[in-house]
Amino acid sequence: MMHGISDQEWSDYFDQQLEPGECDRIEAHLIGCLTCWEFYERMAQTTERLRAGGAEMRHRFPLRDEQLHAGLRGVFARIREAEASRTLPHRNSIQERLDFLEAIMAPMCGSRTAAKALHAAAKGSPAQSLAQVTPDNWTPFLTSLTSIATVMCGETGAHLVWESGQLR
Repeated sequence: MMHGISDQEWSDYFDQQLEPGECDRIEAHLIGCLTCWEFYERMAQTTERLRAGGAEMRHRFPLRDEQLHAGLRGVFARIREAEASRTLPHRNSIQERLDFLEAIMAPMCGSRTAAKALHAAAKGSPAQSLAQVTPDNWTPFLTSLTSIATVMCGETGAHLVWESGQLR
């Protein structure tokens, strides 16, 4: 946030997606604030260079739709990964625990089935996906995984999953 203008508002302003009143507020501020005006100038120049460079690359290296979609999926996956590591400080320890549980289950039911069990447990818990499993929703996730493990691996396997999955 700079002088009452959030990063999202700046982004929307550059993309010309702000409501007229909000746009007027930012422009009125730019008139009287040299710091924000210089920031605006730098961002406008950078945005223009990116657009021009993008247009040139699209002309030089045309992509088929499926190539473009595959590339975008990869970019968005990396963005989600980066956001998750920034916004979830315990993400690495959670990922390690998920990997550990998958490794425990793999000899009992196979590695693909173990991976699918983790995904199903996350989907059936408040997390809704493995990427959203956090310390706050870990217990419901582990409960769901233990139930799945009971069916796939028996009581002993499920007990091993439950005990090994405890966050300490």
